[in-house]
Amino acid sequence: MKRFLVLVAAGSLFATSTPTAADAQWQNPVIGAGIGVAGGAVITMSAVVFRARFQREYIDSTDDLIHWQSLPMILTPAVGVVFGLAGQEALMGSIIGSSSGLLIGAAVGAGTGWLLSTEQEAPWGGGMIGAGLGMTVGGLTLGLSRWADDEDPNISFPGFMRVSMSVPVQ
Repeated sequence: MKRFLVLVAAGSLFATSTPTAADAQWQNPVIGAGIGVAGGAVITMSAVVFRARFQREYIDSTDDLIHWQSLPMILTPAVGVVFGLAGQEALMGSIIGSSSGLLIGAAVGAGTGWLLSTEQEAPWGGGMIGAGLGMTVGGLTLGLSRWADDEDPNISFPGFMRVSMSVPVQ
C-alpha cells in the first residue's frame, strides 16, 4: 500500500498533461500528503533532537519512538491533505511557508546554538530544532492565510479558526 501511494504521488508530480478538474481534486491532496511525510520526518527529527538536548532522553530502541515526537509523522501528512483539499492557493502557501520557515529556522537555530553554547554539537542541534519549529510555524501560517484569502476555496475555511490580533502602538 505504501509503495502504491508513493507511486501515485510521484506520478502526479511528473504528469505532463494538463490536469482536468477531476484530476486536480485528487492530485493536490496526494501532493500535500507526500510533502507532509517529508515535513513530518523533519519535525520528528527536530523533536528527537530537542528531547536529547534538553531532556536528556535518547532513543535506545524502536519502542522509544512511540512517544509524543512521533505525532508529526501522522499529523503533518493529514495537514497536507487538508491544505490540498482546500485548493491550490492553500497548498502552495503551505509549501512555500514550510520551505522558507525551514531555512530561516535552521539558520536562526544554528546561530543561537553557536552563540549560547560552547559544545560542538550545539549549532547542529539548534539548527535542527529551529528547522522543525520554523517549518511548522511557516507552513501553518502561510497555508492558513492563503486559505483564508482564497476567493474560491475548494473547501470553506472554518469560521472558528479565524483569529485576529492587534498590537496597540503608542
